Amino acid sequence: MELGTRGERIRYEVEKASIHFLDGYPQIVQRIATDKPIGWEWRLAAELLRYLSAPHVKRFHNLLAGHYYRPYPRITSEDFAGWLAGRAHIMANLISPLAPLYDRLIAAFGPPGQSGDMEEIHDVCVLLSEVMSEIVNHEETLRFTQVPEEGEELRQILIDALGNNLLGLTGAAAALDEVVSLIGTDHGGTMEEPRIVTWIAKFELPEDFTASYEAAFRRYERAIGL
Repeated sequence: MELGTRGERIRYEVEKASIHFLDGYPQIVQRIATDKPIGWEWRLAAELLRYLSAPHVKRFHNLLAGHYYRPYPRITSEDFAGWLAGRAHIMANLISPLAPLYDRLIAAFGPPGQSGDMEEIHDVCVLLSEVMSEIVNHEETLRFTQVPEEGEELRQILIDALGNNLLGLTGAAAALDEVVSLIGTDHGGTMEEPRIVTWIAKFELPEDFTASYEAAFRRYERAIGL
């Protein structure tokens, strides 16, 4: 980038220093942050979500395809109940930050007509990507941990119960792209009835999950003499 005057160079360096937290990101992220085009908040969030989620999505696809293996300790019969409770605790808590994080992201875009909070947008996108990473970690643990024979049915029921929702989370970037695509166009809305782009983050367990899990747990209890 060529800058003509000394004042322009100084201004550029000041702006660059103010977005130091974006160092190392792809050029398109850097460009959005420095140029701040109309709708930069949505553009920045879309590119960050896409970039940050990509390695987790790739790892999940490789996991599903069986293209890698990681050794995990074998769980003994004595330790299985505690291991199972730990997995259930993780499942219950992994997704709880999602709704507050999406609320934070929307708030970070700023009120209409006002600039958003760039660092907050970045921080929230990082946290959302960390949720995705932990979901893949959880699925890895379920797939690679060896459990006693009497616990295998329960392990199979837990596999992919959370992971099946992972790819749906990537839809946020596409929804933001749709919003950006409407800028400067006749989007079909009016002041009275504005065009609304809606994206819903669905996170659901399989329809028969609870019944299957409870039935399997009763069979597990009988198998261990409870």
